[in-house]
Amino acid sequence: MDRRNFTFKMAALVFGSAWASRTWGADDLLRTPSQTRGPFYPIPEIEKQSFFDVDLTRKNDASPLAEGEVVAIRGTVVDFSGKSLDRVFVEIWQACNSGRYSHPNDNGASPLDPNFQYWGRMETGVDGLFSFKTILPGKYPGRTPHIHFRVVAPRREILETQLYFQANEELNSKDGVYNSVPAKQRKSVTTALENQAVDAKDPNSPKLPTGLFQIVLGPASDAKSTPGNGPRNPKK
Repeated sequence: MDRRNFTFKMAALVFGSAWASRTWGADDLLRTPSQTRGPFYPIPEIEKQSFFDVDLTRKNDASPLAEGEVVAIRGTVVDFSGKSLDRVFVEIWQACNSGRYSHPNDNGASPLDPNFQYWGRMETGVDGLFSFKTILPGKYPGRTPHIHFRVVAPRREILETQLYFQANEELNSKDGVYNSVPAKQRKSVTTALENQAVDAKDPNSPKLPTGLFQIVLGPASDAKSTPGNGPRNPKK
């Protein structure tokens, strides 16, 4: 499946999990906790990179596959009442399989992966859905494996947060950033990977280990955010 079809198939999925189809009450949802951006946000920023689409596993259809286990990360962006939010830019960035970031200040000894696209960016539609194809991040020194998120919505405060993996329970429990999240909210930023079809309507569709992440933004206000000039598509 090429990069364009993966994007369309994943964006069209109807989630099988109960939380995705539920009608949420205003008292049910807490805002997704903010967490540190960390020192390795891409330079230049993601929207100015040559490559930043939703498939991080290779830089284009002709390049080799990056090292590591391929997974999907998908979810919805909603408000406190559970209403899906459109025109929201969702950005992710992470370490490669070896635990190294593509950033001039990461001086780690682990090798960079020349085939991995270390970041991605997309805009939600009316369904609020986002989806990325990536690899499981390696362990960065001093941290548990995680994926950084930056979420930019019109008239809402920008959210920067991180997503963790349930399988790394022991490492998570020792991670200072993870433990800075209020205990009642840690589950909301921790995902379990379960095999799910890339195309829910095709029984023969390939499956990928998939993590779900519901992002709850704060209330709308007159504050300005800067979502950029729209999603360029430099690889198509």
